[in-house]
Amino acid sequence: MSRRAPVIEIVLTGDAGDLGSIRAALESHALSAFAVRFRTAPRFDAKELFAARASSEAALSCWIDLSRPGRAELYFTDPVADRFLVRSLELSGRLDELDRESVAQVVELSLRSLREDASVSLDRAQAHALLLRRDAAPREAPAAAPEPAPERRGALELGVFYGVAAHSAGVGVTHGPGVRVALGGSWGRQRLALGARFQYQLERRYEEPRIGLSLSTASFRADASWLHALGPRVMSLELGARLGAGVDHVDVTPRPGTGSAAFVPADPSATNTLVFTAGAVARLPLGRGARVFTELFVELDPARVRYDLALGQGTETVLARYRLRPGVLLGVEL
Repeated sequence: MSRRAPVIEIVLTGDAGDLGSIRAALESHALSAFAVRFRTAPRFDAKELFAARASSEAALSCWIDLSRPGRAELYFTDPVADRFLVRSLELSGRLDELDRESVAQVVELSLRSLREDASVSLDRAQAHALLLRRDAAPREAPAAAPEPAPERRGALELGVFYGVAAHSAGVGVTHGPGVRVALGGSWGRQRLALGARFQYQLERRYEEPRIGLSLSTASFRADASWLHALGPRVMSLELGARLGAGVDHVDVTPRPGTGSAAFVPADPSATNTLVFTAGAVARLPLGRGARVFTELFVELDPARVRYDLALGQGTETVLARYRLRPGVLLGVEL
């Protein structure tokens, strides 16, 4: 005839998520010699611990108090022998797998010691005095959580973007994809970088009765940027500014106009124009080193860019690019 396994009551107190993981660790541990019964309580109750009697169904009782971050307080009682054990266990604060395994091992060893070796336990008076001293001692104020380290970023940044900018009254806007590369360094929440970007602006057309134009632009920029993280966390928003200069290489192809008296178009040509740029930048990490960024910028042509139609008595400007042009970029970088 097999012996009935002794009943152990385990009372869990603390965060509900932590309690579930501790229970799973205990159930998977070597407690096969016992019939384990779990319940939860809002807080550890010393009166209930000392009130356990031999008439109780549970042969042993264990309280696991996880209400203090980074620590597990364990209380054991054998109602039959009226003996007690008190254990305190330092944890990492994350209650990871190693923490859960440590709690499970201490619970198992303490239960066996309490049942098999009375010399390692406390009598009622000793346990009561120990708990009184513990309650009377001032608890250490929880240490302030250290400020999370800023995201570790490599010196090299690579990105792709799509940009839109004003052009002229006749064309409206230009837009197209681009790539960006930068080399930078960080300290604290600050970051400085030197970068370059290339954008291909899709072909835009201007037409009137006398003449038409096809414009294709390759935009090159070199810039310096500064960013400041608004918070210490890895996913904090960064705001900053970017200043730069570069060249717009524009291929111009004259086309026949839409009217019956259109002019004969000239041969295709190309121009290179100096451009200055300044912008406000916002960047938000997405995780795994990727970041999404946007830039609101304005570009300035030091010299006026215009396209003239040759007439018998001189020339007439048919299209003039805005000297001051706002725009926006949206992209992702690594």
